[in-house]
Amino acid sequence: MVSLSIFFSSDKVYCGLFQRTIKGISLLDLASTLDPIDLDDIDSDDSKKATNQLNRTLKQFDTNVSELNIILDNEDSFWTVIPGNLDTPNEDIKDLLELEIKNNVKSFNLNDFEFRIFPYGLTDEEDNEQLFVIYFRKEIIDNCKKVLEIVGLEPNYVITSQLASQNTIEYNYPDSSHLYSLLINKEEEFCDITISTDNKTYYYNLLKSEEDEILISNIIDLINEAKNDGINPGNLLLSGSKLTKGFIDKLNSESTLSFSRIHSFRLVRAKVDKRMKDYCIRTAHLYSPVVGGSLKGFDSGRIFEF
Repeated sequence: MVSLSIFFSSDKVYCGLFQRTIKGISLLDLASTLDPIDLDDIDSDDSKKATNQLNRTLKQFDTNVSELNIILDNEDSFWTVIPGNLDTPNEDIKDLLELEIKNNVKSFNLNDFEFRIFPYGLTDEEDNEQLFVIYFRKEIIDNCKKVLEIVGLEPNYVITSQLASQNTIEYNYPDSSHLYSLLINKEEEFCDITISTDNKTYYYNLLKSEEDEILISNIIDLINEAKNDGINPGNLLLSGSKLTKGFIDKLNSESTLSFSRIHSFRLVRAKVDKRMKDYCIRTAHLYSPVVGGSLKGFDSGRIFEF
């Protein structure tokens, strides 16, 4: 099966074409636009310019695509944790989500969103199971479909970049599968932090992208908080368009931990030339959502529309 993953990031649109078999995935092609697409306003001049760039890129992918997967960044996603499990009745989940929307996204209604619901690794204070919920505005998903009309396929799924990157970790780091993996994704406005193992999220938070010293202090506090909950990360990885060597060096120095840039293509077969292989090495921390978006790793969740 040939899978096309499209990641709408805040700085560019990243695209990856992969062949998926029972043995794993092979990279067929990779590219990005020069500019981002504003999914709130796809008819703006800047968005049209980026859409034209995307269309030219997709036309160069000389392979018939059988599956389209869309990945959205943290600026186009919402999240929450609610009590329950995947067997919780739909009406109970609906009531909890209505309360969530009413309290936190007041200008919208429940039926304005599409929800992805997954098991959450941590229990609440009374040791009850919890669910991790990612949700997207339907208008954003519709705009993605309009932008990607050239592909001629309905999306197989839509997922947030951090969960897609967790998929990448599970695939590329089997030697660390017994450890909790901590992923820090550094972007312009926010920094995602997740802790996961066996493709289950145990911790998720968003931090404002402050000056490096403040952000690093907040990250260390969150790691200590996770340790107090019995979660001790052993695989420490970094990604994101605003990730720099200076930030990595400061983080390693001040935290006394050993963080490294995520290698998104570590175990991905590559049917590409040396130029593309070199590009993969340089940009591995940018394409982690794209690689994860090409994998089958979201079957444990449920999709809700109301």
